[in-house]
Amino acid sequence: MLESACYREGIEIIKFKPQFTSKLGLYKYCHQYRINVHNGVAMVIGRRSYNYREKVPKILKEKLIQDKYEFNSKNEWGKWSIIDKKIKGKAGENPDLWLKRKKQILGLVS
Repeated sequence: MLESACYREGIEIIKFKPQFTSKLGLYKYCHQYRINVHNGVAMVIGRRSYNYREKVPKILKEKLIQDKYEFNSKNEWGKWSIIDKKIKGKAGENPDLWLKRKKQILGLVS
């Protein structure tokens, strides 16, 4: 229904994989721009519509990854999967813990 309504109204539809949109919004944009998770996800969706890539931020690589060579050999989705597993191992499944304890999880404060 949505596609036919957009076609009828002359609105362009851009389809893409929704993979990691919420995690990218949470891990990359929420803290950086001080926005909530939903706005971070909207940024990821908008960037994907322009075919932008989502590189893993340098601080996440430095603080969470030991084997940089193996990490850099992965594709974009593989890198984000590793980052997600590392953060879940430290913060658990609750995204609020990441937002509240990011500096502690990354070892930036004692």
